[in-house]
Amino acid sequence: MNRTWKSPLTSLLSAFTPRALARCLVAAKRARVAYLSNLLVGAAIALLVYFVDQTGLFEYLLNRVLYLLLSAIGMLLNYKEYHLLTPAGFALDVLTVALATGLWTLLRTPSARILANLLFLVALVPLTIALLERYGVFINGTPIVAGVIVAIILDATADLVKKALRRRIRQGRREAEYSIIRHLAHNVKPGLQIARSPLVSIRRFLGERGLLGAELSRRLDGTVETVGEALDNALTSLGQINDIIDGTRLLVTREIPREEFREVDLRELLEQEVLPLHAGSFRTVIEGGAAWVRLHRESVVELFNNLLRNAGVHGFPRYDPDSLVTFRLRQTRTLVVIDYTNNGRPFPANLSAADFLTFGRKSTDSRGEGLGGAWIGKVIEAHGGDFQIIRDSHPVHFRIRLPRRGY
Repeated sequence: MNRTWKSPLTSLLSAFTPRALARCLVAAKRARVAYLSNLLVGAAIALLVYFVDQTGLFEYLLNRVLYLLLSAIGMLLNYKEYHLLTPAGFALDVLTVALATGLWTLLRTPSARILANLLFLVALVPLTIALLERYGVFINGTPIVAGVIVAIILDATADLVKKALRRRIRQGRREAEYSIIRHLAHNVKPGLQIARSPLVSIRRFLGERGLLGAELSRRLDGTVETVGEALDNALTSLGQINDIIDGTRLLVTREIPREEFREVDLRELLEQEVLPLHAGSFRTVIEGGAAWVRLHRESVVELFNNLLRNAGVHGFPRYDPDSLVTFRLRQTRTLVVIDYTNNGRPFPANLSAADFLTFGRKSTDSRGEGLGGAWIGKVIEAHGGDFQIIRDSHPVHFRIRLPRRGY
């Protein structure tokens, strides 16, 4: 392919066409208001700087900062020359670490944690000076608390980055799911109805003529499959496919809004809203004390109900007075851990956690559509948690971990 060579000067001049100049003028008009407002802000800042220069306030503040720094350096040199690490100073440092990390743990929001430790830091400055001058005891509380504040900031920043990444992944997945559901609803479901209608008519037609009992084929085990049985199986399969599409659409389009998250005690939630619905099916036990976590109440209640319905259907298909379901609740600094176990039929060894939480994946003997596990996975993902299948002495052992501060 032949190309006409253009010099750099020619390319530069070609950029100054009437159309290009018109675009530049339009962009300049759009930016004029923003530029004028920024210009006013810059002028105000300049006036403030001139005012501070004339009053001498900047020099005064700088002198005070230098005085404090030199005083601190002098005290440190005096300490190093005449004093060693004392048991009292070490004990106070240990107490400082305990208080600073206690504020980090007990307060729920990063801003509250930082503010509380900043106030603690300010209170330590005069205390450090007084202890050194009067009693010769030096403590390292100020740099310790400053380090804790830095750790809180880094921890909060990491949480924000992780949440942003998870939101982006979740948004992309949601858009893909919506696209699939739209395709199924607009293209596949009408096709199912079109396929079902003639099958119903054929069955009626053959039934009126007494032909439904005629032999159509033989199965692998040698038994006869009649025309009526084949048509009934085909209609049942079409109905199941239609039900799966409807259930999947409901699952995908159902939202778990962040603005509805509240601080909830999981033990109280289980005792009052979940376990009474399953009383009489099997014995239930809750171990552990109060476990507070920020969550979407309605969706988590349905998560627990799905677990208990699965226990009733798969774990205890027949009533057994010794059947037992246990919820063990415990807390760490950042997580609430829920260990769910039952002593029913063992969980399928070939079904992984990813399979259990995936649309339509189920064990071979399950009569369901594989959507209960998918809802559990959606709820856990919306809360920023994770789900594990623990293979131990319990026939069924699931572990759910949720962030205490919410997601």
